[in-house]
Formats: sequence, structure tokens, C-alpha cells
Amino acid sequence: LAQGSDWDSTGEASCVVAEQKCTMAALSVVVSLSQGGEDIARASGSQHPVPAAVIPSEDHRHRRGLIAEHVACYGDVHFGRKVTRSATTTSFCSTADTDRQSESESSDMDCYASLVGQVWLRAQDSEGCRQVQAALEAASSDVAREALVAELHGHVAKAMRCPHANHVLQKCIALVRPEALQFIVDELLARSGLAVVAAKHRYACRIVQHTVRKCPTSQTAELVEALLKDAKVLACHSIGHYTIQEVLEHGTEDQRYRLIRTIERNVRSIGLSTSGSAVVHAALSHAASDDKIWIARAVLQEPEVLISLATHRLGSVGLVQVLELLENQERERARASLLEHVDVLSSSKFGEVVVEWLCSSSSSSS
Repeated sequence: LAQGSDWDSTGEASCVVAEQKCTMAALSVVVSLSQGGEDIARASGSQHPVPAAVIPSEDHRHRRGLIAEHVACYGDVHFGRKVTRSATTTSFCSTADTDRQSESESSDMDCYASLVGQVWLRAQDSEGCRQVQAALEAASSDVAREALVAELHGHVAKAMRCPHANHVLQKCIALVRPEALQFIVDELLARSGLAVVAAKHRYACRIVQHTVRKCPTSQTAELVEALLKDAKVLACHSIGHYTIQEVLEHGTEDQRYRLIRTIERNVRSIGLSTSGSAVVHAALSHAASDDKIWIARAVLQEPEVLISLATHRLGSVGLVQVLELLENQERERARASLLEHVDVLSSSKFGEVVVEWLCSSSSSSS
């Protein structure tokens, strides 16, 4: 069996098992015969010699001892042959992995070549947009990747509103150098009001947000200015408020300051909306210390805003921030306004958080 085995990847396991069974069976026969012959001689008390086929010679006993010793020490009787087979199998697997990797690289190159000149067309359907994204990831260099991206120039306004092509633009923003993304900024500013419309669109908003986040402020300065002109509208919009939060986090100090002033002056209309409550929370998280105090005091002037913030998920977190920022008489005034509506707060899952804070802060102060 050992000589006839061709140790390939499919037959190796079965051959090893078969050889182990045969070898152990032969060893069992040797041991049984030797012990059986000696037992027969002793039991019969006969002085006649037991046939040589039954009682092994000294040489046989010596071999039996060597085999038993090897089995006890190593657990098998392959004498190194198994190691050679394992090495052969490893080599075979390594070769197969290399072949698969080569095939994958070849497939990526074929995909890249097939998309040249077809990027915009393919980006507009569900299957093609995945292929374009895969090609962008598999591109061998920035130059090769940007060559594919160049085919999207002039199509940003349509691509960002497309349910498929917007994912391609997002992949471009994630993988391409900021300076190669200037065409997106330029096309967002090509028509008056387009940036604001995009910020309120269910798909296009992602392009605006990712661009503000990825590109340096010097590159997005004009784009952010266009957004700040309609900051109040965007802050209260169910989708647009996400872009305002991005500006609060990634804008310049001057842009953030002006946005905070807009929120402060319009805290009633912004704070009473569900979307605006998230903007108030973002402003309290990213504003400078002095600006946070101004927002807190503006909220305090509007009791309805206090209640509205308390009953929204992020608004309740922002309200706790407001209460922590206020001191002495201002905090007591805010506490009194909230406690007047404790029934309303207790009926809201998020309002309960505010009530718990009021109770804990009251007990700690007393």
C-alpha cells in the first residue's frame, strides 16, 4: 500500500488511514502469535518444542520490541513518511492559492479594461455600479483610479441623485485624493442653490456630507458658504440637518461661529423641530465654551423649547448639557420650568432621562 500510494491531495488521507490500519493489524498479529505460542507451551507442559511458525525467534522478538517502542514514543509507524506527505500537501495548497490569486488579479484587470469609456453608463444601474466600485478599489495606482473618475466629470448633478451612481461618487470620495475631487465641489456650485437642494436630497446629501468631511476647509470654503446662507432651513429639514451637523464638526472656527449665531437667533424655530433638536445637541458638542453658554441661555428664554428638547432623543441629551452649563439662578429657573411639566416629561421615554437628572441633581445639591 505504501509503495503503491500516489500521495496527491485527494488520496492522501485515505491512504494514511489504510496504512495505519494495516500496520497496526500486522503488529497485533505478531504480538498475539508470540504470546499465544509461549502460553501454549506453558499450558501443555510439553517438553516438545513449539513450531517455529508459532514461537518467534529472538530476531522476531527484537523487531517486535522496536516496533512497540516506536509506537509508544511516536504514536504511529510511518517513520517520517507522513511528514514528507504533509510537506507535499502544503506545497500543493500553496500552488493552488497562488493560482487563485493570479486568476483574481487577472479578473480585476479584465474588469478595469472593460469599464474604460463606460464608467458613467455602467454607474447608473445596480450591477454596473458595483463593478465600477470594484474597479476603483482594484486600480493599481492613483493615476489609474483617477482616470476612471474623470469619466464622471460633468455628471455629478445627475449621479448624486441616482440611487445607484451616488454610491460610485461616495466610493470616489473615499478612495481618491482630495485635489482630484475638485470637480464635485465645482459642479455643486455650478448652479445657484444646487448645493442646498443636494443637502436636502435623500441620496445627494451623502455626497455633500462626505465632501465636507473629506476635503480640506480651503477647498470647501465656497461650498460651506452656500450652505450657511440657508442654515436655518437646513437645520430644521429632516435630511438637511445632517449636513449642518457636519459643518459644525468639520468647518472652520469662523464658519462654526457664524452657524452658532444663526442657531442662537433662531433657537425657537430650530429647537421646536425634531431635526433641529439634533442640531442644538451638535452645536453644544462642538461649539467653543463661550458659545455653548450663549446657546444655553437662548434655550432658557424659551420654555417651550426646553420641553421640546426633553422629549427628543438627541434633544434630551442636549438639554442635560444646557442644564449643566447654567449656574445658580439660571439653572434653578430652568429646573422650575421643567418640573411644571413633569407629567409630559414622564410620558416620554427621553423625557424620563431628564426627570431622572433633575431628581439626582436636586438630591446631590441638598
